[in-house]
Amino acid sequence: MKKILVLLLSICLLPAANAQTVLPLTDHMEIPSNSNIRIEPGSYDFADMGRDGVIRIMNKENIIIDGTDVEVTGVAFTGFLFNIENSRNITIRNFHKVEKYFYALSAKQSTDIHVLDNNFSYNKKDTSGWISIYTGVGEALGGGVLFDRCTDSEISGNLMTQQNDGVALYECDNITVNDNIVNWNCGFGIRMTTTNNCSIHHNDCSHVNRITDPSDCAAILLITCSNNRVEHNNLTYSGDGVFLSDFRNTQTQGNNFFGYNDCSYSPHNAIEATFSDGNQFVGNKCNFSHYGFWLGYSHNCLISDNEIIGNLQSGIAIDRGYRNSFINNHISLSPYGIELWEGSGIDPYTDQFSHHYSISDNIIEGNVWGISAINTEDLVVKNNAFSHNKEDIYIEGQATHDTITGNLFRSPTLYHLRSTSSDEVFAPNNTFIPMIDTLIRLRISGNIEWQPFIRTQDPAIQWIPPCDMAERPGVWTIYADPGYGHRRDETLEWDYADRKVGAASVKLYTPRGWDVGLNYRPGDDSLAVWSLQEDDTLTFWLKTIKQPSYGFQAFHIRLGNTNQGYFEYTAPASLLNNAHNNWRRYRVPIQGNMSFVRSTVGNMSLENVNYVEFRADTWDYGYTLWVDGVQFHECTPTGITDNPITSKLESGCFPNPFDHSTTVWFNLPENGQVQLAVYDLQGRLMRNLIHEWLPAGNHEVTLQEGKLHPGIYFYKLTTTQGSSIGKMIKN
Repeated sequence: MKKILVLLLSICLLPAANAQTVLPLTDHMEIPSNSNIRIEPGSYDFADMGRDGVIRIMNKENIIIDGTDVEVTGVAFTGFLFNIENSRNITIRNFHKVEKYFYALSAKQSTDIHVLDNNFSYNKKDTSGWISIYTGVGEALGGGVLFDRCTDSEISGNLMTQQNDGVALYECDNITVNDNIVNWNCGFGIRMTTTNNCSIHHNDCSHVNRITDPSDCAAILLITCSNNRVEHNNLTYSGDGVFLSDFRNTQTQGNNFFGYNDCSYSPHNAIEATFSDGNQFVGNKCNFSHYGFWLGYSHNCLISDNEIIGNLQSGIAIDRGYRNSFINNHISLSPYGIELWEGSGIDPYTDQFSHHYSISDNIIEGNVWGISAINTEDLVVKNNAFSHNKEDIYIEGQATHDTITGNLFRSPTLYHLRSTSSDEVFAPNNTFIPMIDTLIRLRISGNIEWQPFIRTQDPAIQWIPPCDMAERPGVWTIYADPGYGHRRDETLEWDYADRKVGAASVKLYTPRGWDVGLNYRPGDDSLAVWSLQEDDTLTFWLKTIKQPSYGFQAFHIRLGNTNQGYFEYTAPASLLNNAHNNWRRYRVPIQGNMSFVRSTVGNMSLENVNYVEFRADTWDYGYTLWVDGVQFHECTPTGITDNPITSKLESGCFPNPFDHSTTVWFNLPENGQVQLAVYDLQGRLMRNLIHEWLPAGNHEVTLQEGKLHPGIYFYKLTTTQGSSIGKMIKN
């Protein structure tokens, strides 16, 4: 009976023992166990030059510290506001601002630590130089939260920006990092070294970059980490979206899962995983970066269901990898869709070679090379759909047991299968549609054992050019040259509002302007086979918008055959410059003349032409180009008029970065009130560009930089259909 009374008394006293106490913040504040403290609201200034913490929690447990309406400023970006060691069940929450420390919070050898809903921004920040990614906790960079050998903890709902690291985890286990904003840092959004079994999800880690380049900054970094799940994070516009490496740790099997993250717009790699084993990359967006995936020396990895579009060099690139599988990805608009090779070798991996790849059920379209495999053995390419690549599959060097089977090759190309290897490539049961019997042999080259094409349907052939190629159902494609590729914000559309003849014109916008090609082919997967012997002139209308202080440097037109070559007509760049904001009609004699000088590449004749291409170059300054009325004989274009206006709000700006001015373009799905304004990084209004009613359609507004200082700005477009925000950089 006495024990029961003591227990009841303890339960009754427990709320009183844990009642919240309001205290002012003091220097070297020692917090006892079983405390529930609210720091008295206000602004405080405390230095921590000894780096032992303003608030100290040593060998304690069961503590809550609430910082609602509390702002704390350090001195000289050194020390910590919180120093936690050898403690458990500690909650730090709701601090309104903690800045100018090395890290706002440091926790060592502790467990059950909860860092919730704080603003730990503007702490230690460096903006130049190369970052070493393999260093230990003793060389941590500074930032928001530092965990060293901590377990079973969470970091949730915090704002940690404008510093080196948002979160840094060293030798930790079972940490949850979720719903934090750790963007616009200069080292890493989240840094993990020898850290395992963590859940990293729904964080904004975007725009993590150095002012200087090169560096190894990334939205999220994992060095020798295992069994982590990184899901649903925003990792865009960072040096690398994901940077994973197990260099020299050959016994580490990563088994990390990266799912449904957006890693696009990274100047280096959307995802870089080097020397890694057993990782899975599923459902990520890896678009408009230099490489979509860079997986050098990685093995036993799964790359599945990812969107890999418009990267400058390769969608997926792997040097000396093995036993990797690529399944059900959409890979398009890059110089290389998939690039596999065996480089010179890095110690201690010189014995590792490229072998045993499985590439299956992918869509690989609109690349220069769909797949390039150099010195790659036991390659299996199965059940993929290839279309509109300049060359679908290229094999070179060692190719022992390479197999290409069950694939669908849908469109004309230079080669569907080409091998320069002395090894025989086995290629049965592939489907080539639509094709012509007399041409199919030209699309297979090298020592390839393949089954002859058996026609299952009559090919759709366009024997004569249409009245106007700049009308649906014709298809236009932006041509990606090696090394330049498709770029973010590049658009190609039917313009039903700004046209010269028929129902629509073709409108191209490119922010790069470096040797861009605009290529016509027939719609409905048909094959063009035109004889132009009886035609003497190609006519078309052009309109351009060029960068105000710079113009077009080159202008070419090509009539070609994907198997044989092309006629190139070189025209003065002034013809395009004269079309600035003005429709102009041009006539190109098939035989060429002084204004359109013809040259021949390959074995080309006018008896078998299957494409028309316009090429222009502004040396990377960007431009807009309209093409209309493209025809070989006089006729009256009609075209298809359904769906005349884009169904979603789109915007962009060019050039970007800019020196003196930039043009913001946008498409309005509906008539309505529009506001367009420019803000700086602190959210201060810099310019009001538009505040008026506008009709549906395409619009452009030029920003003259005035007194804008060099730096990063944002435009915000607000309409009745929603809003759109974009970044612009003033040089």
